[in-house]
Amino acid sequence: MIHVLALALSFAAFLSLAVAMKRHQRDLTGRTLTDEQARAARTSGWLLLAGALGVNIAALGSAMGTIVWFGEASVGAGLTVTAINWAVNRKAGRGAR
Repeated sequence: MIHVLALALSFAAFLSLAVAMKRHQRDLTGRTLTDEQARAARTSGWLLLAGALGVNIAALGSAMGTIVWFGEASVGAGLTVTAINWAVNRKAGRGAR
Protein backbone atom coordinates (compact mmCIF):
# COMPACT_ATOMS: atom_id res chain seq x y z
CA MET A 1 0.00 0.00 0.00
CA ILE A 2 2.97 2.30 0.61
CA HIS A 3 3.95 1.96 -3.05
CA VAL A 4 0.48 3.01 -4.23
CA LEU A 5 0.62 6.09 -2.00
CA ALA A 6 4.12 7.04 -3.14
CA LEU A 7 3.21 6.47 -6.79
CA ALA A 8 0.08 8.63 -6.44
CA LEU A 9 2.14 11.37 -4.78
CA SER A 10 4.72 11.17 -7.59
CA PHE A 11 2.04 11.35 -10.27
CA ALA A 12 0.42 14.34 -8.56
CA ALA A 13 3.83 15.98 -8.18
CA PHE A 14 4.75 15.70 -11.83
CA LEU A 15 1.29 16.80 -12.89
CA SER A 16 1.67 19.85 -10.67
CA LEU A 17 5.11 20.55 -12.12
CA ALA A 18 3.68 20.23 -15.63
CA VAL A 19 0.92 22.72 -14.82
CA ALA A 20 3.61 25.14 -13.67
CA MET A 21 5.13 25.10 -17.16
CA LYS A 22 3.71 27.66 -19.61
CA ARG A 23 3.64 25.17 -22.49
CA HIS A 24 1.23 22.85 -20.63
CA GLN A 25 -0.96 25.39 -18.85
CA ARG A 26 -3.42 25.99 -21.70
CA ASP A 27 -3.75 22.25 -22.39
CA LEU A 28 -4.30 21.24 -18.77
CA THR A 29 -6.19 24.19 -17.29
CA GLY A 30 -7.66 25.90 -20.34
CA ARG A 31 -5.93 29.15 -19.44
CA THR A 32 -2.57 30.66 -18.61
CA LEU A 33 -1.76 30.82 -14.92
CA THR A 34 -0.47 33.90 -13.17
CA ASP A 35 3.13 33.88 -11.98
CA GLU A 36 1.98 33.34 -8.39
CA GLN A 37 -0.21 30.38 -9.38
CA ALA A 38 2.61 28.84 -11.40
CA ARG A 39 5.00 29.29 -8.47
CA ALA A 40 2.47 27.65 -6.13
CA ALA A 41 2.08 24.71 -8.54
CA ARG A 42 5.85 24.34 -8.82
CA THR A 43 6.28 24.48 -5.05
CA SER A 44 3.53 21.95 -4.44
CA GLY A 45 5.06 19.64 -7.04
CA TRP A 46 8.41 19.64 -5.27
CA LEU A 47 6.75 19.20 -1.89
CA LEU A 48 4.74 16.24 -3.19
CA LEU A 49 7.95 14.64 -4.51
CA ALA A 50 9.56 15.18 -1.12
CA GLY A 51 6.48 13.65 0.51
CA ALA A 52 6.77 10.57 -1.69
CA LEU A 53 10.42 10.27 -0.71
CA GLY A 54 9.50 10.63 2.95
CA VAL A 55 6.87 7.90 2.70
CA ASN A 56 9.36 5.50 1.14
CA ILE A 57 12.12 6.30 3.62
CA ALA A 58 9.74 5.87 6.56
CA ALA A 59 8.55 2.50 5.27
CA LEU A 60 11.73 1.05 3.77
CA GLY A 61 14.67 2.85 5.35
CA SER A 62 16.90 5.47 3.83
CA ALA A 63 18.84 3.32 1.35
CA MET A 64 16.06 1.16 -0.06
CA GLY A 65 13.49 3.95 0.25
CA THR A 66 15.55 6.26 -1.93
CA ILE A 67 16.08 3.56 -4.56
CA VAL A 68 12.38 2.68 -4.67
CA TRP A 69 11.49 6.39 -4.77
CA PHE A 70 13.55 6.86 -7.94
CA GLY A 71 11.65 4.03 -9.60
CA GLU A 72 8.26 5.28 -8.46
CA ALA A 73 9.12 8.83 -9.49
CA SER A 74 10.04 7.53 -12.95
CA VAL A 75 6.74 5.69 -13.25
CA GLY A 76 4.89 8.79 -12.02
CA ALA A 77 6.63 10.91 -14.65
CA GLY A 78 5.75 8.39 -17.36
CA LEU A 79 2.11 8.35 -16.26
CA THR A 80 2.07 12.14 -16.34
CA VAL A 81 3.42 12.25 -19.91
CA THR A 82 0.83 9.68 -20.94
CA ALA A 83 -1.99 11.60 -19.24
CA ILE A 84 -0.97 14.89 -20.84
CA ASN A 85 -0.76 13.32 -24.30
CA TRP A 86 -4.13 11.65 -23.81
CA ALA A 87 -5.72 14.93 -22.69
CA VAL A 88 -4.27 16.89 -25.62
CA ASN A 89 -5.32 14.25 -28.16
CA ARG A 90 -8.79 14.00 -26.68
CA LYS A 91 -9.17 17.77 -26.74
CA ALA A 92 -8.09 17.81 -30.39
CA GLY A 93 -10.61 15.08 -31.24
CA ARG A 94 -8.05 12.40 -31.98
CA GLY A 95 -8.70 10.35 -28.86
CA ALA A 96 -11.83 8.45 -29.95
CA ARG A 97 -10.88 5.67 -32.35
